[in-house]
Amino acid sequence: MSYDERISAITNVEVRSWLFVYKEWNKLSRMPTPDKGFEESFREYLYRKIKFDRVSDVRDTGFGLSYSTLSNIPHELDVICAKHKDLFVFELKHFEASILSKEIVFTFLGKVMDYYLKNAENLYTYRITMFLLTINKNIHDSIRKLCLTYGIRLIEPSQMTLEVMDYYTRDLYQKMPEGKNRLKAKVEGLIERISKLKEDHGQSFTDIFRYEDGEIAIELEPLQINSSEVLKDIEECYSMFEDVRKTWKLQRS
Repeated sequence: MSYDERISAITNVEVRSWLFVYKEWNKLSRMPTPDKGFEESFREYLYRKIKFDRVSDVRDTGFGLSYSTLSNIPHELDVICAKHKDLFVFELKHFEASILSKEIVFTFLGKVMDYYLKNAENLYTYRITMFLLTINKNIHDSIRKLCLTYGIRLIEPSQMTLEVMDYYTRDLYQKMPEGKNRLKAKVEGLIERISKLKEDHGQSFTDIFRYEDGEIAIELEPLQINSSEVLKDIEECYSMFEDVRKTWKLQRS
């Protein structure tokens, strides 16, 4: 069974995106552009790895679907990909040294909302997931909390998302032999904890902003999370994952 057949579209996209900033980008030659070819390289990488139904053109100002905005101001969004009924929207920030600010997060959210508020009647059939991708290794927790609150998947090299953690923890569990194994039991408990966090806090844009009966409603429950506590839980899970992975490697060596 192929990689794509084993996991869902959103997991596939999220894992591939994280692998790009964590590992693939460091292997590539830099281009003589302000972002050193970050956007172009990511677009080509994702297109090569995943068979999308549709990918937006470079400098697209129509949300990948030739749409206009509610404000009548066209916005560029770096990459928009469609797979079945999933729409993946990417904002790419090379920002090797510069600070990733909250204004960038709100601008990204605002651009997507401007398209959605005008075209909700057509877009509501898609699950829209937003990704903020960066190679910056010094992300402030305030940015992580902001992204958590509004269902934006922050893809950074220093920390896995819940979706990525879930995938690699399950992969580790499958590699462990059957039978009584204290480490495997620990990994199983970690899978359950990550799954619960995903269920409670793995929302996307369209889980918060919903179009029903001709009206757009805001689902307040996802917005009312305690982002500090959620972030602490995610960081604890990531630390546990790193520990069990290192222990597993030592046991095998």
